[in-house]
Amino acid sequence: MIYGKIWCVVKPSVGIPLLLGTVAVSSFAVHYALLTHTTWLPKYYAGNTVGKAAAPAAPAAAEAPK
Repeated sequence: MIYGKIWCVVKPSVGIPLLLGTVAVSSFAVHYALLTHTTWLPKYYAGNTVGKAAAPAAPAAAEAPK
């Protein structure tokens, strides 16, 4: 382990819960930001299904020059 000596400074009984708590808070913050700043993620979590894609509209007929 590269940073194994950190446990000589910080007790594992303090450092491990602190590390895991930081990861959990960061994860919740990212998910909250995605839920509040996107329109597709709340729909995904709600279970909305996406229907078949509509066929592309035919281009309007170009008028012949007069």
